[in-house]
Amino acid sequence: MRQKGISECAWRTLGIIGACRGTGVTHLAVGAANYLTSVKRQKTAVLERNDHGDFMRMGSFCERSINAGVSYGILNVDYYPQAGAGELVSCLNGDYRYIILDYGEITRQRFLDCARCDRKVIVGSLSEWQAEAFLEIVKEGQQRNKGWQYAIVFGSEEARVELEKCFRIPVRRVPGFVDAFAVTHAGIRFFTELLQD
Repeated sequence: MRQKGISECAWRTLGIIGACRGTGVTHLAVGAANYLTSVKRQKTAVLERNDHGDFMRMGSFCERSINAGVSYGILNVDYYPQAGAGELVSCLNGDYRYIILDYGEITRQRFLDCARCDRKVIVGSLSEWQAEAFLEIVKEGQQRNKGWQYAIVFGSEEARVELEKCFRIPVRRVPGFVDAFAVTHAGIRFFTELLQD
């Protein structure tokens, strides 16, 4: 079977944004990148499009010499700390098959930027102290186009099923993969469903 070229792909950019801080956006972005690189065997970049500085800390922890705006690689994935418009344009014009944008927690501007991506995922939590923020975004989403997907990491399965019934939307449960750099069977199933062309 002939592999699709970049211009023939159903999607190229994946925006991931969180309903609030601490819902696992970066963990999901890193996991998705490792899935796309190791399972799909496609060149992938992850851009940090927030001011959290997590990519700088990740690079330092992995003993990469980095500065803001300077990319580094881990397990064949290229990471761009605190990437601006210039890095995004460079990646779009480069030879990356997939570009993942980590927007962190939702703000008006980040939401608008995320909306420009081919694929969009809002990550939330149904834990009692975070559920309200996620529910507000889901309620607002009823006026949104259908290109948005919803995922949760925390909260009961009963609450997730009830949310799906109430709003008539799929809410995927992110599997509990402890190491975002490890590709597990549960992770492969999850990302295959989430990212299918």
